[in-house]
Amino acid sequence: MDRRAVARGYAAGVSSDSLKDRLVQSLLAAREREAVLVALVDDAPPREDGRWSAKDSVAHLNTWREHAVSTLDAARRGTAFEGPAFDTDVDARNAEIYEAHRADTAASVRATAAETYTALIDAVNACSDADLLRERPDNGGPVWRVVPGNGHGHVAQHLSYWAVDHDAPAAAEEAARWSYAIDSELFPDNQPVADYNFACFYARNGDADKALPLLSTALRARPDLRAFALEDVDLEPIRDDPRVESLLGA
Repeated sequence: MDRRAVARGYAAGVSSDSLKDRLVQSLLAAREREAVLVALVDDAPPREDGRWSAKDSVAHLNTWREHAVSTLDAARRGTAFEGPAFDTDVDARNAEIYEAHRADTAASVRATAAETYTALIDAVNACSDADLLRERPDNGGPVWRVVPGNGHGHVAQHLSYWAVDHDAPAAAEEAARWSYAIDSELFPDNQPVADYNFACFYARNGDADKALPLLSTALRARPDLRAFALEDVDLEPIRDDPRVESLLGA
């Protein structure tokens, strides 16, 4: 799920590291973690129709990192932003990405993974603090959020999907916990969104007992997330739970 539409703000000085330094740290961690999935990239088709191969997943991640580079470059140059900013646009874009890259070779996808991480780290370093804190149009949130959204958060999401598809629920949860730990350590001012994202992991997997405390904490800290949660497809598996209905006021 893309959090760019709901992730707002950054409190300067929450640690000794600058925002730019933290973003780079998160990308280095994401690159290391994604290497597990990149190592699985080959030219074999998916094991079942309708499922993504490792190649499909990495090609998808590559394309969204390229989008993040373009967003940062636009902020730095003062030019118009391009590409989808909200979830309503993302599903169609993801389908386009899949079709555009399904015939790519494994070698090209692996090479592009390395290139896009380098390009995104370079784009972060080229930005000033003012560039990173610039608001995206249409309430898209501060520009810096495009980095974790298309970096470690996105990597964890696809590692979790991969693990669930391969009957490894413990690995799926571990990937989600890894992302949550990075958010909590490097971007503590955005903790409510980290709580919300982690709640969504449990919700997607039908675990209302674990999702509810995180969702409740997120909504207490950020009441504006309630409107987003009411439409969020990630919450659908637990939406009929009376506790969720009560929490959301549905």
